[in-house]
Amino acid sequence: MKESEQPLEYDASSLAGVKKKFETLLAREREVSRLKGQMVSIASHEFRTPLSSIQLSASMIEHYFDRLDRAKIFHHLKKIIQAVQDMTAVLDDILSLEKIDSGKIPLNRRHFDLASLGREILDEMQGLTKKNQQLQHRHDGKESSVYLDQNLVRHCITNLISNAIKYSPEAGVIELITGLTERFIDIQVKDDGIGIPENEQVRLFETFFRASNVKAIQGTGLGLSIVKRYVELMEGSVSFTSTENKETIFKLRFPRGMNDRDQPIK
Repeated sequence: MKESEQPLEYDASSLAGVKKKFETLLAREREVSRLKGQMVSIASHEFRTPLSSIQLSASMIEHYFDRLDRAKIFHHLKKIIQAVQDMTAVLDDILSLEKIDSGKIPLNRRHFDLASLGREILDEMQGLTKKNQQLQHRHDGKESSVYLDQNLVRHCITNLISNAIKYSPEAGVIELITGLTERFIDIQVKDDGIGIPENEQVRLFETFFRASNVKAIQGTGLGLSIVKRYVELMEGSVSFTSTENKETIFKLRFPRGMNDRDQPIK
């Protein structure tokens, strides 16, 4: 018998390995398809409300311009701006998730002043607060220079502050605490809002998960999942404590290396 005519010998373990790989790929493909479907569904749902708000406010200005005083016109213009910001936030979350999943998020570490960044973010978000809400900042430690990706840190803080504003009552206090110790860089966001139900806390960082007590408040369920992935990309960790109807504290922690100490801020 010629060599080419010899019967093929099958390695059962190899076949099992190939089968397992195909099953893994198929499961991943199904999960990607499911996530894309959820993205489309959520985007459609989250766009409907701000688009309706834009249409209503624009129509009011168009049809009653000569009857509206300056304050009313600016009120409707502010609603249009807020609606556009809401839609932009949804798009940013979806695009960020897609980039993370495809490995397209570059890590750009550089030196910057963490305390200054915290104050800057709170100043920018002051206009998003509810009536009489207070945004406060405190920095612990004499040092404030860190060596991290400033854009990713900004996104994480902004997301946590935005959630705190959204889920806290009027006249509530939202506190951003930054600090450096010998070993760690710490960022905390504390609020006195609705909190997270204890039996749901284990799922908080799941993609698209939203707690049962926030269903009436607009959101995609993507923000915290993205924050966790950004923090881990910078070799940090994220944790939280929460008591329903009392308070929630999120804590981001990053290890300090030589780069945090041996170069000046540029």
